[in-house]
Amino acid sequence: MIAELFNVVAPVFMIAAIGFLWVRRGYEFPTEFVTRMNMNIGAPCLVFSGIMKLGGGLTEAVGFLTASLVSILALLLVSALFAVIFRLPKRAYIVSLFSTNSGNMGLPLCLFAFGEQGMALAIAYFTVSVVFQFTVALFISHGQLTAGSLTRITMLYGIAGALVFNLGDIPPPTWLMNTTSLLGGVTIPLMLLTLGASLARLKLEKSGKLVLISGFKLAMGVSVGLLVTSLFGLTGLERNVLILQNSMPVAVFSYLLASQYNRSPDEVASLIFITTLMSLITVPLMLTYLF
Repeated sequence: MIAELFNVVAPVFMIAAIGFLWVRRGYEFPTEFVTRMNMNIGAPCLVFSGIMKLGGGLTEAVGFLTASLVSILALLLVSALFAVIFRLPKRAYIVSLFSTNSGNMGLPLCLFAFGEQGMALAIAYFTVSVVFQFTVALFISHGQLTAGSLTRITMLYGIAGALVFNLGDIPPPTWLMNTTSLLGGVTIPLMLLTLGASLARLKLEKSGKLVLISGFKLAMGVSVGLLVTSLFGLTGLERNVLILQNSMPVAVFSYLLASQYNRSPDEVASLIFITTLMSLITVPLMLTYLF
């Protein structure tokens, strides 16, 4: 069991550590460029190839997508209540607490733990999460939302393309599958390197309060995941993927919003860093439970 856990967890944290140490050594890492390439090209290709790999299981995945949507809505509600009750800066903490790093960390973990089918489901959860980040999270941070925000969610184009082939029962050209698979395959290691590089650049704020809030965030994710999977009757792979994705640390995207709109960026950065460190312990524990 220990060897299996190490095989799943080690690649994720080692690649992120390479990105972290690369930046700490003073080498250049064009985070903005890599992130833009990943979100505009890599992620849509990853989503397209992931949905195509679901094949005939796409209709069965509707229940999982609905459960993912409900789960993220529940995280949003609990995060809002927590911020109000404890009088925290709402625009900063609601976004940080309900967002999960289901992309940079969740996708590779699901791939190594549950294989290609688990990866396809993880992509489905990640897609729902990204839509929330580019709409709800942006609205909370900025106070307004434009139609242009929706057009920037490039993964929606990958979804639309895959649905045309999948629901129309049209086999995609081999060259298209090969191209999207190659570009999608590059996305995950780049995400992990970018995660490490981003963590290395964060300006942290030391506070015991933030450690407690970080613990709450991770516990909330697991609890909501268990509740939603029970309500929807999810079992096996679907249950495991949703719970694991829900239990991921704070998404780096929340820091980008906090920094851009001056929503307590140092506190948000600390939450990202602390929850990521905590995940060194919580992820193996979660995988032990799920296995």
